[in-house]
Amino acid sequence: MLQRHTQLAFIGSIHFITTVTEVRGEVFTGEKTCREILELFEWYRNKFAVDCFGYVLMPDHLHALLYQEKAEILIPPLMQSFKKLTSRRCRPARYPGFTLWHNRYDDVPVPGLDAVKTKLDYIHANPIRRGLVERAEDYPWSSARDYFNGTAGLVRITKI
Repeated sequence: MLQRHTQLAFIGSIHFITTVTEVRGEVFTGEKTCREILELFEWYRNKFAVDCFGYVLMPDHLHALLYQEKAEILIPPLMQSFKKLTSRRCRPARYPGFTLWHNRYDDVPVPGLDAVKTKLDYIHANPIRRGLVERAEDYPWSSARDYFNGTAGLVRITKI
């Protein structure tokens, strides 16, 4: 039987979040959809007062590295709200009958700054591994631009 892991949510906790689309494939390919997804993610990040160290929106999933600064702010309600609204507003027309996001998402605790650096490298290399770009900073839906050439993306990040 599949068991859910216990959420580690405390002041100063860092979360590596991954959420995937229900139908894996090229779901997020249009500029309008990608922009709206990330603008809504930024809106919820602000609403829940969570810092973001890095992110990437791939054609079928989202990775984010989030920092919980306050005890009363929890990642699960942020993700639930974000996924619910984006499912209604951003589902591509070519997938009319499916739920946009897979019901669950992964929330992996990150134990320290060395692990944060490793996760950021993983996040930023995603578009390269997928063959979408040759350099991480060329991918428009990632925080790599913030880190490599100082160009602010759609989600405000806190550099470490």
